[in-house]
Amino acid sequence: MIKFELEKLTDYSEEMLINEIRRVVNLLPDGKIGIADFDRLSKVHSSTLRQRFGGWDKALEKAGFGKDSMLKQRRTKNEIIEKLQSIAKQLGRDNVTQHELAELGGISSRPIKRLFGSYRAALEAAGFSQNKGGLRYTDEECFENLLNVWTVLGRQPACSDMKNPPSYVGLKAYIIRWGSWRKALAAFVEVANDDDVQSPTTHVPEEQKKPLLQKRTSREIGWKLRYRILQRDRFRCCLCGRSPSTHPEIVLHADHILAWANGGETTFQNLRTLCNECNIGKGTLLENSQ
Repeated sequence: MIKFELEKLTDYSEEMLINEIRRVVNLLPDGKIGIADFDRLSKVHSSTLRQRFGGWDKALEKAGFGKDSMLKQRRTKNEIIEKLQSIAKQLGRDNVTQHELAELGGISSRPIKRLFGSYRAALEAAGFSQNKGGLRYTDEECFENLLNVWTVLGRQPACSDMKNPPSYVGLKAYIIRWGSWRKALAAFVEVANDDDVQSPTTHVPEEQKKPLLQKRTSREIGWKLRYRILQRDRFRCCLCGRSPSTHPEIVLHADHILAWANGGETTFQNLRTLCNECNIGKGTLLENSQ
């Protein structure tokens, strides 16, 4: 399955290479890393590490993974807060973007989400004031907008693309929040390709529960799940086959095959891609059949 992904590192500084080692280690189930695993998963070849650090083992040691201590360590709240404050001091300002935390601190979005719930909450815990201009839109809204633009264009958007429809979030919001347009794209790629795309469950009061519907997914389709549906269906309507890249007038939706109101779940298997016109036509056919 094709993913939105930057194929190479944005630069080859020592900090970037060290954080790439840590990123790959976090992808491995047992936290252990070898040269073959690294070359398979990394955005830079192991030969670059050997040349830069004087050998593979020395590169691992530089990243904090010795021969006998290559197991993943779970981050703590205090560690993340201290890292945020240290990077802010290093940069000479009272804020740190999420991509800067990953680049300079080697801390990905996953422990932040697990420990704080959101990156904004982590910044607040570290005592940082936040630029209101960059927070007009949430991360989810910024990513949703970027997904829409990417889908319509059929390619990775450039800076200039964010100034015109269908974009409703301006370029400045991305730069304020992530530090640069390239870093915003990298943050989007990381989150969009995260495996955690399940729709949240809806709480149903005990007295309203039915035997077969004790646990139901939410009717709302999150942007990450919608991205996976569009990606699976090759960004084309499943009924008419049209794509926004060739028919700019249409808009693609993720639609329930078995209606949510009739017991259908918000799952990968029960969703498909429909354009706005076919989706309306489907509704008309359903009404006429009743």
